[in-house]
Amino acid sequence: MLKVVKPSEHQEEEPRRLRRSGRWKLWLTVIVLLVAMLSVLFFRSSLSRIQQIEVEGNVYIDRSAVIEAAELSIGSHFFASSAASVEQRIVANLNAVEHAKVEKRFPGTIRLIVDEYDPVAYELLDDGSVQALLGSGAEIPLKDRGLPAEKPMLTEWEGKEEEKIKLCRVLASVPDSLLSDLSEITPTPTESYPDKIRLYTRSRFEVETTVSLLKDKLEILGGITETQSPGFIDLLEADYFMPFVNAENESEEGEQAP
Repeated sequence: MLKVVKPSEHQEEEPRRLRRSGRWKLWLTVIVLLVAMLSVLFFRSSLSRIQQIEVEGNVYIDRSAVIEAAELSIGSHFFASSAASVEQRIVANLNAVEHAKVEKRFPGTIRLIVDEYDPVAYELLDDGSVQALLGSGAEIPLKDRGLPAEKPMLTEWEGKEEEKIKLCRVLASVPDSLLSDLSEITPTPTESYPDKIRLYTRSRFEVETTVSLLKDKLEILGGITETQSPGFIDLLEADYFMPFVNAENESEEGEQAP
């Protein structure tokens, strides 16, 4: 007599599991291939390219200069550079820009927003032309633009670029209210004071100080110009003031002496 042996539940479930696992692997392979194919098609399509570049906030720098500094161009890959890396390139390549912000809008639009340094002075060049100087020391030809309001004029600074940049950075750190009376700044270096400068004020004072001391001395200068008649002010280690009237009287007395 034949004996029939029924398959156990474990023996029946094993082939089912293998069939299900095979189907999942097949579907997973299909999905991966499909995603890879779509990715290739996408990155070859115009949707993955830069179609428009917008520039905002630029006053002194041309739009083309901002785009060039960002190292972007129409038709290049939209995802090739992160916003942070583009921002860093703009600031590094343009010394007139203090901050930059990059916004990406899919599909294909990149917006570059720049925050330029403010003008702190303007400079009269040997050829008679005038340029604006920003807080970073960047030189901007004014062309048809107006002169910065109530900013000092720098004269005789050609060939002294490093010292001029230091001066611009100091001027950028000073409130406008302390700069409004300054009309002209000229370098007068000596062995003792290589960064010595001479200031002329709109209130008709003549001042000697240094670039490194200027920020701390401007409040003292303001106190003298508001309370004294025009004169010569020495703002070095020790502060000294002599009214022009007294100087003229001393000169006249010297001439009259036998």
